[in-house]
Amino acid sequence: MEKNTGIVQWSRWFLALVMGIVVIRIFFFAPYVVEGTSMYPTLEDHERIVVNKWVYHMKSPGYGDVIVLHANDREDYIKRIIGVGGDELELTNGTLYRNGKIVDEPYINEVTLGEFEKIKVPPASYFVMGDNRNRSMDSREIGFISQRNIVGRAEFIFYPFRKLERIQ
Repeated sequence: MEKNTGIVQWSRWFLALVMGIVVIRIFFFAPYVVEGTSMYPTLEDHERIVVNKWVYHMKSPGYGDVIVLHANDREDYIKRIIGVGGDELELTNGTLYRNGKIVDEPYINEVTLGEFEKIKVPPASYFVMGDNRNRSMDSREIGFISQRNIVGRAEFIFYPFRKLERIQ
């Protein structure tokens, strides 16, 4: 009888552990794989990141946040928030302007090709772009993003281990 009691107790602990991991994965943190080079040099193809799914229940997404978003029924994208509801954005001669002021973008490593005239971000929406602007499918093509399409904020790279770091 004592043998069965030990197995039952072990099984309960194991079940509780599995349920805890599932709850954390569904509601709080999730691993994602970076696919493509649209966020280079911040993120590289095939890196593994952890996404905080809970953070935007506590506060609103902000400038510079690297997020995972549902772009359509089949794909998730990783992009950076450039504009929030009410902002006026313009891209001229490779320079991005937000509300008439140049946006400091130390995370990009080449001049952005292409331009767009002034656009206004609708309320409760976001304008996102990849850090590798010339090789990124972002709000210039897919349009504005609503908060309900944001999965969460990319917090850190956990693989490859040599690049374990917080995402900025």
